[in-house]
Amino acid sequence: METHDSLIYVGRLEGGCPAVFAVGATSVERLHPAGLAFGWGADGGADAEELARALLTDASGAEPPTDVCRRFAEQILSRLPSDGFALQRDTIRAWLRRVVTV
Repeated sequence: METHDSLIYVGRLEGGCPAVFAVGATSVERLHPAGLAFGWGADGGADAEELARALLTDASGAEPPTDVCRRFAEQILSRLPSDGFALQRDTIRAWLRRVVTV
């Protein structure tokens, strides 16, 4: 069931460059300025940590510590297909709750 609060983060390649959007019931917003290096998948590297920071900050409303960003990049973003992904905000929030309480 979709609510007005539901949100999905969508990553895709646009002209070979990564683009990430926050897609809600009534809006689509780019999560980062064009040209900013974001990465995901097995070859995401340090760019995946930047994407992790952006996703976790947007989903939680507060910037997470660097070690939490690194763990999210390793545990979640590195497993995503390199050509694109979709992640629900609720899934990211649930992961964050588990990590912060551990």
